[in-house]
Amino acid sequence: MDETTLKRLLGIYYFFLFVGVLAGVLYYFLGHPHFIFLWDRIPAFHSLFGFTGCVLIIVVSKALGHYWLMKDEDYYEKRRW
Repeated sequence: MDETTLKRLLGIYYFFLFVGVLAGVLYYFLGHPHFIFLWDRIPAFHSLFGFTGCVLIIVVSKALGHYWLMKDEDYYEKRRW
């Protein structure tokens, strides 16, 4: 891909990213969203909740793999009858 084409595509990407974020912020402050739960009123709660959940899944999976699933190097040598 040519460098000018890449710059043009990145420019288009950032433009639509900015428009999307701006539309979300304007809707949050100027629109009339109907909040059902208390945490719906906290800005970016669902994004932070999802990010925290993904990080916890990764950390717990790594811990399970390291402390429970992995075997010692001489695991099979210890089991000789």
